[in-house]
Amino acid sequence: MDGSALELLKSVEMSMAVQEHSETTQAGADCTRAQPNLEIRFTPVYAWMTIGFGVIFFLLGFFIALLGHHRNLGFGFVICLISVPAVIGANYWRKHLHVVAQMTPRQLVLRRDGSIDWDNIAAIENKEIRSSYHGARGRSEFVCIRLKNKPAPKNGWDSFFLKAKHAITGYDIIVPANDMSCTADWFIAECRKRMAATNVSGSAH
Repeated sequence: MDGSALELLKSVEMSMAVQEHSETTQAGADCTRAQPNLEIRFTPVYAWMTIGFGVIFFLLGFFIALLGHHRNLGFGFVICLISVPAVIGANYWRKHLHVVAQMTPRQLVLRRDGSIDWDNIAAIENKEIRSSYHGARGRSEFVCIRLKNKPAPKNGWDSFFLKAKHAITGYDIIVPANDMSCTADWFIAECRKRMAATNVSGSAH
């Protein structure tokens, strides 16, 4: 009777262990699948600024050609003629901004630094540099990434710059926040979601 009870208890414990492992594996897989692919494009601010300047110069040319006290049809027409293609080109640029970064469930793909596995990222942080010039204060944000395994240098100069960057900043990859169409905090939060999902998936296996 005691032997049967012991065997039944062992059977229940084994069943619970198998079920727990299965649930952990499924949770890891679901967590990985839940993260969509994302594309982070170059900020559209500069394109919009070009469009704005183009519109201003077009209005200026129109004023010089037709509405000014000293009208100059030829000069005003030239300004309008230059500003129109500038606006059209800037609007095309705005709609075809290059991809700065891609996020997949497995990798972060940076335009300048290539592909990085999520489990190779030791730390990702938002660093801010403040400056002041003639009383005007400025602020620049950077996404700083420290890797577990350093990237292979392409050549001798690349090796020197990579070592210098890490020695000065303590990080291997630095992405200016003003290059991206999102904030640095949002970018880092999305990266950390995928890093956590990768860790869960790895521990499940």
